[in-house]
Amino acid sequence: MFLSVSGSGFHMNYRQEVRLPKLQGHKVQAYSMPKYKQLNSPDEKPTSPDRFLKYLNNKVQSQSGVYRNPVAVQSSMILIAKQMKFSSDQHTHRQKEKSIKIIEQSNEYKYNLGLGNNHELVQRIMDTRVDWQQTKDNSSMFVNFRWQQWNRGYKYDRLILNNQYKQMVNHFENHPELSNKQYLFRNLCSYSEQNKQSVYDSVPITFVLDFKDDSVDQQFTQFVKFFDKYAPKKIDQMAKKLVEYKKKLKIPVQPMNDKKIQPIPIRIPKTQSGNQYLWLLKPTFLNRGQGIHVVNDLDTIISLICEYQEGHQTVEDEDPKNNKKNNNIKANSFVIQKYIEQPFLINQRKFDIRVWVLVTQDLHCYFFKEGYIRTSCENYNTEDVSNQFIHLTNNAIQKYSEKYGEFEDGNQLSFDDFQNYLNQQGFNIDFQQNNVTKMKQLVWMSMQSVKRKLNLHQRKFCMEIFGYDFIIDQDFKTWLIEINTNPCIEESSGILKMLLPRMLDDAFKMTIDVLFPPKQKLEIVESTFPVNKYSNTESLWESIGNLDSPKTATKQSALLLPNQLSSQIQQFQTILPIYQGDL
Repeated sequence: MFLSVSGSGFHMNYRQEVRLPKLQGHKVQAYSMPKYKQLNSPDEKPTSPDRFLKYLNNKVQSQSGVYRNPVAVQSSMILIAKQMKFSSDQHTHRQKEKSIKIIEQSNEYKYNLGLGNNHELVQRIMDTRVDWQQTKDNSSMFVNFRWQQWNRGYKYDRLILNNQYKQMVNHFENHPELSNKQYLFRNLCSYSEQNKQSVYDSVPITFVLDFKDDSVDQQFTQFVKFFDKYAPKKIDQMAKKLVEYKKKLKIPVQPMNDKKIQPIPIRIPKTQSGNQYLWLLKPTFLNRGQGIHVVNDLDTIISLICEYQEGHQTVEDEDPKNNKKNNNIKANSFVIQKYIEQPFLINQRKFDIRVWVLVTQDLHCYFFKEGYIRTSCENYNTEDVSNQFIHLTNNAIQKYSEKYGEFEDGNQLSFDDFQNYLNQQGFNIDFQQNNVTKMKQLVWMSMQSVKRKLNLHQRKFCMEIFGYDFIIDQDFKTWLIEINTNPCIEESSGILKMLLPRMLDDAFKMTIDVLFPPKQKLEIVESTFPVNKYSNTESLWESIGNLDSPKTATKQSALLLPNQLSSQIQQFQTILPIYQGDL
């Protein structure tokens, strides 16, 4: 006897006959299964052996007289279904075996790069590693290393210990705890409170307005009252004006609650004060200077917030050829920060400082020994708040000035250049000892504030390079301004052409080269990315500490400065093999 099966239930486009076991004393009629389009209900779709059995069983029960012994036939159907399932599992197993063999036969690791932010530099660094090959496939679990500007598309739940594959990504899942201005400030507030410190000793006076937070009424009231307290010109009919502002911003009036919001500063530090009473308004999730406004009155702040709630039109880069496009930014959370009106200047121009910080897969924090100074194109002037080339030193903004590069190559100076400037101007200041040391302390403070959050789910094989921005005031005090994920790696000056390749290469030696060791051992060779005054066989990443994992967190000891940790630092400067290849 034969059982005839047709249709697409088992993904067959042809008629297939299945032999039934011979049943003594029972008459079995050959049966043809209807095609998929002839099925009357979803329950009848034979998409698996189990459903196939159920389908036939229903037919047996509904068509009395066709089978003399349905129980015996059902037993045969079970045997057929099991045989078909075994065949299907066997095919799947063979396919898996085949794919694994293909992977095992490959002698190269695979990496995938997202576009933008000079990803070609990352490619040049990776191409010096002979065991690595670039792939355009960013969906495969067998891509060993992924680098892109954002972590969209990263499958963090796959970053697990596995004998068949390992994958490293260049962002931590919860990096916004540092890179989002709102989250950073609140984390710093919590850390400072726990350690009986004032957060305003490290960052300028800051207020957070989050319109998705049920305490936004309190947040806004707190800011307006503080603003009015120190404003040169007081607000007339303050209570009435406050109600009008809340109505304009669509802030619902909420009863006072016990939810804790940011601490109120006692006073405005001298270097943040000035005749113009300047403040900065920043949407919390942007970088590269986007969305930052310098303002000196409350009405302007309210109007700008309203615009962002509806959608604020800005202009940004579209491609490396400096073509521009309109960008509609909508925002519901803001940081309002006091402007440092008395900054230290270089030749009458404002500047800030960019340094790089690496967090490895084992949550070890490193500080790159060299950073750079970012200068503005225009002389400092607090009376002109609309000229971004005066106030915002981001290269993404300054490069559009007609004076860009007129004073410094790419509007950038090295740390040594800055020290030479101080010496020439007669300042008895050791920049490294006085300011860079303070930067390391502020970096460690920020990392400590997120040590239980940055890798909350203990994902394996994440690493990240953060860009920290600092500013020095007229009293030569160092302030933390913000922290950036995906810091700019555009080689826009001779300084960055020297520093960036070494920074990335040394970072990869402590991350991907550890996780994916060379398949062929090579002798230690000098770095192909030399940096002035440093040996080609030393790592330029300096250890500043290791964060405890979320589940094993213990009390951290106070930060020891590098001169106190020389013996400990040396153990993290072991030189790993550098791979030969064309640059």
